[in-house]
Amino acid sequence: MRPTSSLTSRPFRTRVLAASAVLGLTLGLGACASGEGNDDEGGTAPATAAAEPAEPAGSAEPSEPADPGSTPPPGKVEQLVLSAEDAPQVGLQPVPADEIAGGMDALGAFTSDVRVEPEQCADISKDGLGAQAEPDAMAIQAGQVGGTSFAVAVTRVTDGMAARAQQIEDCPVMTVAFPLRGEEMITEARNSLLDIDAPEGVEDFAAVIQDNSMNMMGQTIRTSNVMITGVVRGLGVSVTASGTDGPVSDEARDTAVELFAAQAEKVRTA
Repeated sequence: MRPTSSLTSRPFRTRVLAASAVLGLTLGLGACASGEGNDDEGGTAPATAAAEPAEPAGSAEPSEPADPGSTPPPGKVEQLVLSAEDAPQVGLQPVPADEIAGGMDALGAFTSDVRVEPEQCADISKDGLGAQAEPDAMAIQAGQVGGTSFAVAVTRVTDGMAARAQQIEDCPVMTVAFPLRGEEMITEARNSLLDIDAPEGVEDFAAVIQDNSMNMMGQTIRTSNVMITGVVRGLGVSVTASGTDGPVSDEARDTAVELFAAQAEKVRTA
């Protein structure tokens, strides 16, 4: 498959990718905006369930060259995030700062009208959204291969990452209701942890797959997201793979795993 550049002509989807990359994990909202018709309203709109700020990473063995609790690398985060040169297979392109801020605003507005069951799975941290939009708080590169959109992010805001795996265990199945064109839409999300090991130097690691199903106009729409998050040298790292035309394939999932390993290594050795 050949990388496409459709993200550059679809600002809403770019903002959605910005939101999902920054926030890490979607808990039930991944399919909430799928199925709409035009470029300004369509696409998948991942959100996240927030938790308490991550605890400081523990001390590492003296032999470790760089550990998750060590001082973050010098320089701006945009210099640490993967680029097209690092991952040409997915056609990564930088997401502008205004699109990142727009993604945070759109996500905050969207989640204000969403009802989630169980209720404890719907805790959205709007303070975290604002922090992510601060200058040099994070950098995102986004790309697309076939029907899968990818977003890679490095952020200085790590709130919630320590509790990510526990959130998934606590919220394996969720029902999400949200307004769409004057009607209430309902989607079911099934969340599970992928059985993969954390790359070297990564703490607070979680690799999650979310399968979503929603009935719209008598048709069942199925989508999925793969979200991999962790903390490397005090910086948050995340990779998102979202199926824009259906579930994420095994190949796309493996690509997301490879991207995360490459991103973690780039930060660890910087």
